[in-house]
Amino acid sequence: MKNAIIFYSLSTAINKGSILLFFPLLTQFLTLEDFGKWSLVIVVSNLLIPIISLNGSAGILREGSSNLKIGFFLFKKYIYISGVICTAICLFIFYYGSDNWIYYSILISCAEGILILSLTYIRTEEKASLYFLISLFKTIALLIMILYVKHHSLSLNTLLLYHFLVVTIFALSITLFLLIRYKDNILQVKFIPMFVFSIMLIPHSLSQWIMSSSDRIILEYMLGSINVGIYSLAYNMALILMLVNSGIALALPTFMIKNFKNWKRKKYDNKAIAYYTIVSIILFIVVILIYLIDLKYSRILGYYGKEMLPLIFLIYTSIYILGLYYFYANYLFYYKKAGIISKTTFKAAILNVILTIIFIYIIGVMGAAIATFISYIYYLYTIRYEALKIDSTINIKLFGNIIFFFISSLIIYYLGASFE
Repeated sequence: MKNAIIFYSLSTAINKGSILLFFPLLTQFLTLEDFGKWSLVIVVSNLLIPIISLNGSAGILREGSSNLKIGFFLFKKYIYISGVICTAICLFIFYYGSDNWIYYSILISCAEGILILSLTYIRTEEKASLYFLISLFKTIALLIMILYVKHHSLSLNTLLLYHFLVVTIFALSITLFLLIRYKDNILQVKFIPMFVFSIMLIPHSLSQWIMSSSDRIILEYMLGSINVGIYSLAYNMALILMLVNSGIALALPTFMIKNFKNWKRKKYDNKAIAYYTIVSIILFIVVILIYLIDLKYSRILGYYGKEMLPLIFLIYTSIYILGLYYFYANYLFYYKKAGIISKTTFKAAILNVILTIIFIYIIGVMGAAIATFISYIYYLYTIRYEALKIDSTINIKLFGNIIFFFISSLIIYYLGASFE
């Protein structure tokens, strides 16, 4: 599982880090308005992916992790259904649509949705290295595409069209490879129950999107772009831990479902959380060191106000709390409690929005970080409560790890502040 988490973390780093890689290239040939539209396309397409693909990845992952033949049956079903939907959407846009950024968001989400279905089946096979290579080559292909568009001074719409075509080529190639390779892997099961399970998790995906994005939108509306920039700088510094969280979120479900009895008997939860806590503390030291070195020497960030370190500390701690949430959520995922997962995430998202508005109004940009911290604590508490209601034998040593992390990170924070 350690290797899987590493590969999935690297894959996430490539996918999310590609935005940072593309940024300096895009700003060289796109106007500010066009760059804003490009950013909107990326954000909105990510929101639409689970809707376009009917969140089929949830069903494939849940059933495929315990039985690859069932996983492949669901993969084929969702590929055919999503394929028909996406083909109809693409034909409509190409014949009746216009050069609008919303249309490109839909097109890219269609291609990404098909690709994610294929990648999810690869996850059920525990082929984390293949998952990583696909992510790497896809990013390289998009980089080459951007360089080509820049060299020939092409338009934003051409850039977005090429982006869609690149992802489509990857999606179709990998999908056809899987369908041909496993064409004899035939097993008929009831599709409707897993279809309902997947659909019921769509509100969960949308709510998580709200939790991760609403704070900057509210900051923009209430305090303006400067405060959004300050918060984003701190958020990006803390975001390194999210790469580990993403690795856990991708690797944990498959490993736990395949080995559920041994997972509980050998208390893998506690071992994994202990490693996660230690890694989180080490990475926090790295984050603070990078910030201090940049402050003293390179000055790349460009802003070093008194609120920066407290923001980094609060956001980083919130992300750590979110990482613990996955360990409980996976039990609900195992028991197919999609409604509970979605309901819990939706409540946490609403609380996050309300608290963000209140705290920003009272104390400014720090309020967004405090609201996130409180919301994630509530999120962890409620998901733990719901998981224990379903399975009272869950024995996760949570609070000792939280206290150890919090004390250690506080010491690191104050030491960092003393050198500021």
